Parts: sequence; structure tokens; C-alpha cells
Amino acid sequence: MDKMKIYAVLTGDVAGSSRLEGEQRQKLLTVLKDSFLLIDEIIGKEKVAFPFEIFRGDSFQGVLNETSGALRAAIIIRANIRRSFDTTLKNAFDARIAIGIGTISLLPDQRGGEGDGPAYRNSGPVLDEMTKPPRFLLVRTPWDEMNNEINVELALLDTIIMKWSVEQAEVALEYFKGKTQEQMAEYFQIAQSSIRKRLYNANLEQITLLENRFGFLLAKYEKEEEIIAL
Repeated sequence: MDKMKIYAVLTGDVAGSSRLEGEQRQKLLTVLKDSFLLIDEIIGKEKVAFPFEIFRGDSFQGVLNETSGALRAAIIIRANIRRSFDTTLKNAFDARIAIGIGTISLLPDQRGGEGDGPAYRNSGPVLDEMTKPPRFLLVRTPWDEMNNEINVELALLDTIIMKWSVEQAEVALEYFKGKTQEQMAEYFQIAQSSIRKRLYNANLEQITLLENRFGFLLAKYEKEEEIIAL
């Protein structure tokens, strides 16, 4: 393992899962596993350094070897959970996810959940800080300037995603797969104008701009880190 390589560790849990019992709780496990398969499909299995694992029933963790995909991976998980349980917006199920960016110093037996290093310490402990005030997505990197900017932007992203209906979460996932509006209309068997409206209301163009900014900042600071290490 290259100790200078920067990884992204995603640690999360499902908000509201205590309300699920019996078959619904089993469904949650299936939804989480499906979310991880969607990450493989949309982001690329080769970019998943260590597979996502579920622990304590509703918590999960995974590692990406390409940090720029971390934000989209988190959004995929949240979108898949929100679309899978038909509830009111007020009672919708969602995931709290902390993205830790940094190096990894220990990863015994090739199991992501047993790892150590700055990326892990920038992820797991942050999740515990996300209850007061409640947040659903936070990023911690080695660079304070980036943290200060991106987490303000992620607060706005939280506001957008928390207003997604089931239908908007569904089109978000198809959008991330690269499908055109025509393909989505055929897939959902609805008018293309309805697809266009759902995409607009889900604010996916704005989310893409945020993803691009996230990737730009990571590339900038990682490059500076490489120069310092030389």
C-alpha cells in the first residue's frame, strides 16, 4: 500500500431505522446492499478500494481509492434509501454519512472496517458529531480551508436532498447512471415533460456543479500535498 496515497472513507448509519421492525428491517439491509452495488455500477467497481460492509444492523463503511467519487457515492446511498421507503417527507428515512479524506496506514486482512489512519479518523469520529445540530453529510479532509468551504455547501445539499420525493430520488439515480430524459421516460413509462420536471425539482444540475467543485478542491489540495512531499 502506498502510504502517501489519499483515500476516501465513508462511514454512515441510517437515520430513523429504529422505527423499522421485522420485514422492514430486513428490507433495509437489502436496500443498503443494493446501494453498494449501485456505487460499483455508477462510480466503478475498480474505484472501490475496499468493499462497503454493514455492521451493527444499520451502520456501514467503505473505502474509495479515488476521492473525487466520494460525494457521489454518499448521494447514491441517500437517494436509494429515500426512494425505497414510501413515507412522508417529514418521516423519510435517510443516511448520515461522514466522508474522511486522508492516507491509510493500516488495513489488515484487506478488510476496510479494520483499517486505521487519517482517512479513518477523519470519518468515523465525525459521524458521532453529526447530531448537534443534525447533519446528514459532512466531509473532513487534512485541509481546513477546504473543510470550511465544502461543509457550508454540503449544508445546502442536505436541504435539497431532504426535500426529495421518492420520484425525485428515483430520477436522480438514473441521472447518475447517465441516462437521457428519453431513456428515463421510457423506463418509468411517463411523459418526458414529467421527467424534466422531476430533474429540475431535484436540483441535479446544481448538485453536479457542487460535485465538480468538490473534485476541483480535492485535486488542488492533493497536488499541493504531493509537491510538499517531494
